[in-house]
Order: sequence, then structure tokens, then C-alpha cells
Amino acid sequence: MFRRRKTWRVLALVLAFAMVAAACGDSDPTTEETTSTTEGPTTTAAPTETSPPAPVEEGGLAGLTVIDDKTFQVELATADPEFPIQMAYAAFYPMPAVALDDPQAFEEMPVGNGPFRMDGAWEHDVAIPTVAYEGYVGSDAPQISELEFVIIDDLNTAYNEVRAGSLDVLGPAIPTDQIATAPDEFGDRFGQSSSTSFTYLGFPTYLEEFTQDHRRALNLAIDRELINEVIFSGSRVPAYSAIPPILAGARSGDGGVCANWGYDPDTAKELWDAAGPIDPMIIWFNSGGGHEEWVEAVSNMWRDTLGVQDISFVTLEFSEYLPLLDNKEATGPFRLGWGQDYPSPLNFLEPLYASYNAPPVGSNNTNFNNAEFDALLAEGKAAVAASGQLADGVPFYQAAEDILCDQAQIAPINYRTNQFVYGEGIQNVFFDSYSDLGYTKVTADDGQISYQISEPEHLFPTNTNESNGIAVLRALFSPLVQFDFETNEPFNLVADSITSDDGGVTWTITIGDGWTFHDGEPVTSASFVNAWNYGADGANGQQNNSFYRNIVGYDELNPS
Repeated sequence: MFRRRKTWRVLALVLAFAMVAAACGDSDPTTEETTSTTEGPTTTAAPTETSPPAPVEEGGLAGLTVIDDKTFQVELATADPEFPIQMAYAAFYPMPAVALDDPQAFEEMPVGNGPFRMDGAWEHDVAIPTVAYEGYVGSDAPQISELEFVIIDDLNTAYNEVRAGSLDVLGPAIPTDQIATAPDEFGDRFGQSSSTSFTYLGFPTYLEEFTQDHRRALNLAIDRELINEVIFSGSRVPAYSAIPPILAGARSGDGGVCANWGYDPDTAKELWDAAGPIDPMIIWFNSGGGHEEWVEAVSNMWRDTLGVQDISFVTLEFSEYLPLLDNKEATGPFRLGWGQDYPSPLNFLEPLYASYNAPPVGSNNTNFNNAEFDALLAEGKAAVAASGQLADGVPFYQAAEDILCDQAQIAPINYRTNQFVYGEGIQNVFFDSYSDLGYTKVTADDGQISYQISEPEHLFPTNTNESNGIAVLRALFSPLVQFDFETNEPFNLVADSITSDDGGVTWTITIGDGWTFHDGEPVTSASFVNAWNYGADGANGQQNNSFYRNIVGYDELNPS
């Protein structure tokens, strides 16, 4: 039985969410929702003193107004009925006063309002220890007492640790050479679930030699079906679209968006020879994520089809890799991935390819700059705002995707199916459409879970936009809106209500009772307003800066 959820009082939003939920469906029929099978946490006591709420900082976004401790208002530059579902993302988490007093110190030991709290500082390249927060008032209370994020950058090492019983959970990916045998080896302790996780190769279009025809040729030389069958044992979905197949607006099939994302080795060779070869070539990717085999397969296809003989690789840990991409230091095709911040096709187009989301304010690492693409996104958002139905924005989003494909700005590779293994004595393991572990659902005989991640780049909500840091923050922080781990259904968590009376331009947000940060400070309107103002101010250099772009006053904070 699912818990009761609060709902938004805007019918148009319900229609939009219903479409997304219908597209997603049930993720993993083998996972059951159960009640707790372990005792509650006993390691430490809850804070006995309550810190005063943070005062509202002066300045910031003109569109953010504190009404009272429990209510604040958000005025958008353009109507956005999808605004509530965006509230699940880290950029919109609340933060206590101590976070903005000393951001660097806070990042080493974040103080959140979520189901788990830090149990010691972040031990870099080793572990991030957390325990269940005794003062947690959310409806999704954890069923375990301890959750340790163990930092292991190599999947094969982590897989062997689970085998040996020294690591409890590995997912949402396992080593590619174990995919075929893991179901037999782990039996019912092997699982799969749906994901929106998207893997692609970006092209450094800031380098003149990577012309449109070069990018088209490199795309057309990739046999995505063969990679899926040989390397991933048929367990992934070959990608011919930039929008995940479980979301509304996705198009699938070889060349389903345009011919450039199909497989045509003869045309690839003709284009390459006419454009002039790029040889040698360097392929860039992050280490420890199991990318070596498929990247090598792509390089072999480029050698065999295009005649590129001198291909080398550069690999770095993710915490070093992302800053390099942000600084335009990649000199060849580079691997990246993306998972949903909220379940809309817009979320797979705007953050990655809109011209105004180039680093350092966003994740447009290919530095795509196309005015028609940007305009179509704006038209799609306006169409959704006018009707309140996501379906009305889809034609514009698809037209924008057509431009992306025509320009061959990226080479889509695949959509991941979550695959995970876990040890004896662990139950109710599930990975959601974000590809995150269901922290509040998993149970263990001894109440303790160890879970593998790679070294995060950041642990500061307004500055974290990569999967490892987000995975930790989702345990430490509770957002205004959450998505059910199994159904992807949105529900209000910290928010008591999120309402709009003018079609999505002005939003009034009311916070539920009893929410506190792990240091005892109450979660108030100022906790959100101050955090968002900090992230929106370009002078603070926060990577999630672009998520506040539509709030009135953003341009004044970011004049350049």
C-alpha cells in the first residue's frame, strides 16, 4: 500500500504529470514496498537544542519573497506549469545558515534536512558516513540505521567486494563482463529496473576541425546495436534520440529522429573523406564507470570504417574530469551522461544544449549555440504554460531535437537499464528512474548498508550536478517535491502546498510543519530563499546557476 500524498491544486499540472507517469509505468515488478524490518537508529541522539531560523539575506532575486516563516512566493519571468516537478532537484534544496556562512567547510560535512545525516566528515576517496536522522518528519522515513557511501572508483573492484561480503550494494551499473553471469551468480540478489540514464559522446565544437560533416561521419560509423549485444549482453537500449524512451516525446528506432543518428558506414566514409580526416584523435572519458569496453569498441569502428588509425584515450576520475570539460580542455570526443532532474523531455534538452547553459553556469559542455534551438525550447515552454499539458510542448521539443540531430552535436550511445547486485541479509533493494538507490526503502538484517559510489566532485546543493554528489545529497536533503522511487509519481514532501492562480507565473509555496535541519535549525522560507539566491548569484560560481534563470531578477544578478 502506498502512503497518502498531498497534491497540487492546479488541475493542469495533474494532467501533465499523469502523462509522464503513464509513460514511465512500473519500474521493477520484483520489488515490493514493505514496512520496516529493522529497529530504528540508536547510534546517536537527536539535537536537544533548536537553533534559531536563518534570517532572510538582503538582495538576491527580486522574484523571491518571504511571506512568513512557512510561506514564500516565487515570481517567474515566463509561466512554467512544470515548475513544481523541478523542485525535486538539488538546486532547489533548502540550506541552513551555516552553509552560507562557510560553504567550503559545509561541503566537507553537509547539514541537510533529509532522512540521513552525516556521521563524521567526508573522507575523500574513502567513504562518506551517514546515519538515520532521528528528528526526520518526512513520510519516507528510512528503514535502516546506517548508510555508508563507500568510494570505489573501479566497478570490478566493487563487484568483487560484494562477492566477498565486504560491500552490501553495487548499482546502478555492474561491470560489463559480468552482465551475462550476474543473474546466475547472485540469483534473487540481482535486479534490474528502468532508468532515464543517458550516455552520449559530445564533440568539442569549440575546435574548428570538428565540423558538422566530421560529426555526422563519426555518428554514422557507430553500430549501437552491435555494442549493445556484444558488450552489454542486450541489456541496454541503443539510443537514437536525446530523450529517454520512457518519457513522453521520445522517438526510437534506427534513425528515429534523423539519419545522422543511424548507422550507415558507407555514407560515414564518404563524409569523412570529403571533410578531410582527423588523425590522430583522442577520446576522453571518466574512469571507473565501466566505459572502457564500449569506448574501445567505438574507436575500433572509427578505425575500420573511417580509417582513423592513431586513436588514444585520456581517462580521469569524475571529480577531475568535469572541471576539465567545463574549461574546454577536451581535444576530442568526450563521454558524458545525463539522468533526469525531473521527468520531462525539456530536462534532456535545455540543460545540455541551450546556449545560455554553457559552463560555468550549466552543463552544455559541447558549447552548442543555436538560436533556433533556443527559440523552440521557449515556444515549447510557452505552449505548456498556455494549456497546462505537457503534450502541447512536445512538438516544439521534438523540433529542437531535430536541429540537434541535424547538427550531429552529440553521438547518442545508449539508455541504461539499472542493474544491481547486493549481499546476503539485504532486502528491498531498488534503483529508481534517477538511477539512485531507494535509500528509505532498503532494509538490512543488521540495519546497516554500504553502497558504492565514485568520488564526488561536490557536496554543496547549488554546486552539485554530477551523479555521485547528487546520490549523496538525495540521502542528506529532502526537497519540496519528491518522486516515488518505484512509480516515479510526484508528491509534496517538505511542501505542504505549491499553488498558482495565474497559470504558472506566480507560485505560492507553503512548508509543512516540523521540518528541521540536522543541527536543529528549523526549515523555514528563508532556508529556501537564501539558498536559491546564493545559487543564482553568478559571483558565487555555482554550477546549478542556470536553474534559477526563469525567476524574476536573474538577469540583474548575472549581467554578463
